[in-house]
Order: sequence, then structure tokens, then C-alpha cells
Amino acid sequence: MYLHIGKDYIVKNNEIIGIFNINYVKNTKEYKAMYNSLDENGDIIKVSDNKAKAFILTENQGKRKAYITNIGVNTISKRLI
Repeated sequence: MYLHIGKDYIVKNNEIIGIFNINYVKNTKEYKAMYNSLDENGDIIKVSDNKAKAFILTENQGKRKAYITNIGVNTISKRLI
């Protein structure tokens, strides 16, 4: 199955490692380290220009990517069902 995360972006459900509320995790050292690592490799995709609400971490064949979207975590979770 696929999950629509905004604009023309979809990700495979089985590639999703986690979906995080940006407001809750943005100040943690773990998030900052992960974000910086992914950003250095160009593996962060900003789906929306609007206010970021969710951080979606995916992995495919050992390669991690992150998507930042303005769709809320609750809405994304409902789409997974």
C-alpha cells in the first residue's frame, strides 16, 4: 500500500520507520542529529512550503530519507488504516 503525504508525494507503507510530530521532536538532540545527517546527504524532502507538521522517516534498501510535510500526524495516521 501507499501513503499520500502531500502534493505529488507518496511513500510505501512498508518503508515507513516512523511518523513524528515536528513540534514535539524538533528540540531533541536525537532529531537534530538525524536531521543534520540526512540533510548533509540531501535526503530530506520538503513536501510543503507551509508550516511543517510531520517528519516522516523512511528506509528503502538501507537508504534512509525523510519527508517534511504540512499534513498533521493524526491525518497521516488515519490514511494508514
